[in-house]
Amino acid sequence: MIATPTTKSAARLLRGAGLALGLGLAMTATAAAQTKMPGTQVSPLGVVVDHGWTTLTTEAGDTTAGYFRVHNVGATPDTLLSTSCPIAHHTVLLDGSGKKLGGIVIKPGETLTMAPGGMHLMLTRNRYRFYAHGMIPCSVDFLDAGKLILYLHVEQPGAKVYEQVRRPVIKD
Repeated sequence: MIATPTTKSAARLLRGAGLALGLGLAMTATAAAQTKMPGTQVSPLGVVVDHGWTTLTTEAGDTTAGYFRVHNVGATPDTLLSTSCPIAHHTVLLDGSGKKLGGIVIKPGETLTMAPGGMHLMLTRNRYRFYAHGMIPCSVDFLDAGKLILYLHVEQPGAKVYEQVRRPVIKD
């Protein structure tokens, strides 16, 4: 007599295979997005945050603007709800005129770029001085994608764009 799987065990095998395939596809999509944009954080839903930057400050307690980019490589829209940078007493999303922004919808395939003269973060009453080439950790909260980590690279005063610092490798 040949042993054959029962209907229940066959269903379990199929569910397990489907789950493994789904997880594999999600991990592949995330890895592909990270490969295209090094130094980024990608949510499982396809929201990418990167190119975060701010400028140095002269002392603790200063207020400064922060900028970053959001790209939706997923299949559904998502909404940017808020940001938080623990180094600042308050972090607020503002438009170019300084008006506080609510949720910002990012459609599939769309890129939102925060830059000087436009939308930006305002980091008020910073707890520490920002030194050139430092990195400020922040979180960016989305309705569906949840919380993503963003680092603001500290650029020189007068910077207009994100400049990725290339440090030389020192060999003995």
